[in-house]
Amino acid sequence: MPYTGEKASRLGHVGTVRNEAVKAALQRWTITSARPSSRDAIDGLCSPLEDLPLAGNLADIDFSITVDGSDTEVETTREHPTVKVGYLRVAGSMIRLDVFRSLARVRYIDPRDVRRSYTDYAFDVALPGSQLARPGMSGVDTWRAELDAFLQNSRFDSSTTMTLADGLLALHGTRGTPATRIALRVCPNCGLKAKDEATLPVAATGGNCPSCNGQLYLADVLRTHEEYNIEGSNFTPMGRVMTAAERLMSLCYLNFFADTAPEVLRHTIFLTDGPLALFGPLAPLKRRFQEHLGDLTRWCAQRGLVAPLIVGIEKSGAFVEHAEQIRDLIPTGHVMRLTNDYINRISGRPANNHYGVDEFYGRRFIYRTRTGDPLVITVLPTPGLSPYDGVAEVEGWDAYPTLRLICEVLDSLRTRMYQHAVVPVALAHSAAALPLGVGRSVLTMMAQQNIPGLKLDIQAVQPPAYFSKG
Repeated sequence: MPYTGEKASRLGHVGTVRNEAVKAALQRWTITSARPSSRDAIDGLCSPLEDLPLAGNLADIDFSITVDGSDTEVETTREHPTVKVGYLRVAGSMIRLDVFRSLARVRYIDPRDVRRSYTDYAFDVALPGSQLARPGMSGVDTWRAELDAFLQNSRFDSSTTMTLADGLLALHGTRGTPATRIALRVCPNCGLKAKDEATLPVAATGGNCPSCNGQLYLADVLRTHEEYNIEGSNFTPMGRVMTAAERLMSLCYLNFFADTAPEVLRHTIFLTDGPLALFGPLAPLKRRFQEHLGDLTRWCAQRGLVAPLIVGIEKSGAFVEHAEQIRDLIPTGHVMRLTNDYINRISGRPANNHYGVDEFYGRRFIYRTRTGDPLVITVLPTPGLSPYDGVAEVEGWDAYPTLRLICEVLDSLRTRMYQHAVVPVALAHSAAALPLGVGRSVLTMMAQQNIPGLKLDIQAVQPPAYFSKG
């Protein structure tokens, strides 16, 4: 690693370029996700939308609710570049699809009509990065306490009192009966491993470890503190918090409507930015989401309601890149199922790898819309099935009864504003986005003005060296 201000030689790369061992290594490799040489590997995995089972009616879907988040981490000052602050914003957007669709029949669209067709709501939080702590607390304990306060105080919608903490308790309960306590596996303070669910219970108000009497927080259920970095970037745990907040916000909407207006569920599609999956320390919650949403689907069926349409949409990543490469191999209006063998092959995983078993509560598909754009989506399976458990049933079309209707709805919501974009996700991200450049500088200045001991630096971003004179 170089010293601050140290520059490499302009010819420092020449030795690497001339190295025959380096050349030989590069020539040995192939791109696993490259476009197939023929349609044979694709044709057998595709189906026209009309051949899939249909549950529900496109005309019944009048609303979309989309949740998206944005996060960033800033250095507080040039004098303290390792002292960092994380900012997070999560937004929910609701669109009246009947109003939105009526605009398609208008020759000239009034932007005010577009704005009146949707509403949004967002909440914000600042989380401590490295070398920031509450007086008398360690950095990781400060992270835990601040995250818990965020969950306890963040309402999923301005018109309700239900918080993300309530959503987390609902996730661990049953339909209509939230849990009052959640069992932790390990004490974050002393490392005590729980022998059973009664060893380390935590309620909305917290709890205490029976071994060290240390404070336990409801936020400890998310286990993001396990990735907290006391000396470097905490962008990874920030991303975990954003993912958890997005999923819990969607869950709060689902439970709110189930409790107060169940009929709304059959008229609404719920969209999430990213796949229906949880990674890293959040992965154990995958089973909870799978069971909870399965219970909700069965609950709806008992009342004669179509299962809620829940879909994750990916905007970037390896699968989006691959979908773009093979887009012309998938006929328009067709869905491609991604089998375990196919995923392992294009991702360079071993042939016997069980992809997604521990992380996904939905299964990926590629849908090429009527306009020709490929969308990478994740859809829930029939209750009782795990989307990637390896059995033949979960790789068939019948295991995903909402797939066809979801694709039909997405067809009506495509936009050319961005690549692979649908209107609800674009609007939700607009409400959640934290801007780079000037916006990042303002967030840096906010930290300088409010954290004791930091020097206010008006020019928060270090200008390039070539701007200096002399």
